[in-house]
Amino acid sequence: MHRFSPEHAHVLDSEWRRKVFPAREVIGFALPEVPQREAAVDVGAGTGYLTVPLARAFKKVYAIEASPKMAEILKRRIEDEKLNNVEVVVTERPPDIGDFDLVVFSSVLHEMERPEEYLRWAGRAFILVAEWKKEPMPFGPPVEERLSPEDILRLAENFELVKYRELEYHYLMLLKPKT
Repeated sequence: MHRFSPEHAHVLDSEWRRKVFPAREVIGFALPEVPQREAAVDVGAGTGYLTVPLARAFKKVYAIEASPKMAEILKRRIEDEKLNNVEVVVTERPPDIGDFDLVVFSSVLHEMERPEEYLRWAGRAFILVAEWKKEPMPFGPPVEERLSPEDILRLAENFELVKYRELEYHYLMLLKPKT
């Protein structure tokens, strides 16, 4: 299974990424639909690329990161940005953090052994999924490991699609719990 390496952390906030995957626009895709903005969770937060705009939109943000190396980079960024509403949680398992209104899975579900476990954990929150399109391109994870929108809907069986959008190399899906 392909895992993003901390040695490539510089790519996560590169000029190229800001162009093809604009953080504010990605988070802005979900915000109009999310009625409460108390707490958000950024699963696979990496260097905080999406954590920072989430911290400006929510009262509390939990940045979940499996890699201790990436978590250190993330903590430095949070300090540099002077964000006092972000808590970094280093774990590969769904953490026990209380209630939240939005969970962001950005290019991370395809890296998990059991993504459905994390999707069930999201419970009653909205879910924003940003994943690589399942098509050949010269970068990103191997195409056979990528998840299609149909894969996501199958894994997130207790959720329904609110809206969908394609970017140049990624797609965005906003899901909400089925009623």
